[in-house]
Amino acid sequence: MKKGFLPIKNNWFDRLFIAVITFIGIQFLWMRFIEEFAAIEVSMILGCILGIYIIIKG
Repeated sequence: MKKGFLPIKNNWFDRLFIAVITFIGIQFLWMRFIEEFAAIEVSMILGCILGIYIIIKG
């Protein structure tokens, strides 16, 4: 069990699950509000970076 910046004790699978749900949420919000201004690839890069950060530091 690891305690990082997430307010719960978690293992790597918990952090992976939170990262995937966050990635999906970013994609949905991007497609709804920002896609007409910037390409979807930008949100995929941001989502991957945030997911990796959550898995490593979460």
